[in-house]
Amino acid sequence: MWEAEFKLYLYPDNPEYQIDVDRLTLQLKKNALLGKTLSPYRYATGEKFLSLFTFMGCSPNIELEPQDDKPYCYIEIESQNKPRFISGKNTKYPPCPHCKEKLSAQICTNCNQSLDFTKVNWRKSAFISSSWICIGNIYELEAIPNDQLLNTLKSETGSTWKTAYIRDTQVTNIGA
Repeated sequence: MWEAEFKLYLYPDNPEYQIDVDRLTLQLKKNALLGKTLSPYRYATGEKFLSLFTFMGCSPNIELEPQDDKPYCYIEIESQNKPRFISGKNTKYPPCPHCKEKLSAQICTNCNQSLDFTKVNWRKSAFISSSWICIGNIYELEAIPNDQLLNTLKSETGSTWKTAYIRDTQVTNIGA
């Protein structure tokens, strides 16, 4: 199955919060964000997908119809029992708070001090969460979820949701 290089993630504000995937899936199908099931936890976009986002630029290139080995927009919903660090090629790592060298991992290769990733402002290029919604084939800042979608997620889960745009996703256990 085709895997997008560029992805938009929506995730709860609380990294420990685990969504009820089946319940959220039913609600998002009812609100027409999700369309037909493509595989377990992967869905085509629903009929109201385009109205639940603000699209930036003069002509975003978003293919909504699933294709064989060609780029198309899809939605995945995932929940884990522990938070994961979701990052990618575009992740903006901060400098080490101890020695000011640029970090590329949780432990500084210069001074061997560790960094608490939960306290970092990743500037929408990474996040830590137990649960997320991934929208494949959305380029960085190409689509921004509107209030209707964010309010639906909040009312269904009781949590505020945030966004991140990640290229070539890497999922890392953080020992939380």
